[in-house]
Amino acid sequence: MSQATNRKEAKALGLDSYFTGKPCKRGGIADRRLNGDCLCSECLSFTKLLKKQSSEKYRDKRKQWALDNIEKIAKYKKDWQEKNKDKAKDNLKKWKSNNKESVLADFHKRRASKIRATPKWYGEFDAFVINEALRLAKQRFATTKIKWHIDHMIPLQSKLASGFHCAANIQVIPEVLNVKKRNTMTLTKPHDWICFL
Repeated sequence: MSQATNRKEAKALGLDSYFTGKPCKRGGIADRRLNGDCLCSECLSFTKLLKKQSSEKYRDKRKQWALDNIEKIAKYKKDWQEKNKDKAKDNLKKWKSNNKESVLADFHKRRASKIRATPKWYGEFDAFVINEALRLAKQRFATTKIKWHIDHMIPLQSKLASGFHCAANIQVIPEVLNVKKRNTMTLTKPHDWICFL
């Protein structure tokens, strides 16, 4: 219990609390802190506890809402990225520079999946086709000024199927389509991508 009975006394004595003996505005009778908004220490700690509990409930509600609205959130993110391409690129660059371990882990995961997806019968012809695809992507970029990617028609890491890293599964498509495609089972046949331009 504090030696001071009011705020002025507590300041003069260099204390951080005082005791009036009267209930605070919430009805508690305990020490009051100088910066405690006229609440006693018991009521302040109870108020903090209530705020924490309500924030946890709110966090749980937000998580549940996010789970119930996955498609809505994905559409919003996609629309935002299309409207703010420069900002999205800057955000991605910042994220990559701040999360080098995650970027490296993704690179190694991709490399490992490519190794796993390379069939035993992978040979000179497959290597030739993939190298030619690289050259074609560079040539198309020089001609069209649009970035082109080498794409596995059936993705190496899809939930539905896992394609091979070989000549028969390679195509050269615009970067925009490849980024949209990700690991989904779309554009799985040669020349399907032409319809999406």
